[in-house]
Amino acid sequence: MAATSATMFYGVSYARSQARKTIMQQRALEELRSEMDYWMIRFLDGNVNDNDLLGDMRGRDVVLYNPDSNEEGDEEYFKAKIYRLPTTARHSDHDPMEDSPYYKLEMYIQWVDHLGDPDGEPLELRMETSVFRSR
Repeated sequence: MAATSATMFYGVSYARSQARKTIMQQRALEELRSEMDYWMIRFLDGNVNDNDLLGDMRGRDVVLYNPDSNEEGDEEYFKAKIYRLPTTARHSDHDPMEDSPYYKLEMYIQWVDHLGDPDGEPLELRMETSVFRSR
């Protein structure tokens, strides 16, 4: 009976950790998509300056999960950083003389699963898109 309950406890614990991992990945993807949409709109509107083209290699903090407490030291508190890589205006291969540049927008989000990953290696999702500007 003890062996059966130990096996069940392990199974439940494993299932819970896998569910938490999936939830964190989903939240990270939502945050990354939201940030990507924000920057795509800015590029499409032409609302970027030279500093914006440098990217954000320091990262912006986002909270993936925060239970009802306000303590960052809480065991269930998860935060991440979103990074935006530098970008430059590029021109299409099929018409290099055309004055309609596009930008390759690349971003990624990193977080650490401090509850389920014993190595503490950061998890990462990357996203990239090309944003064409009209004249």
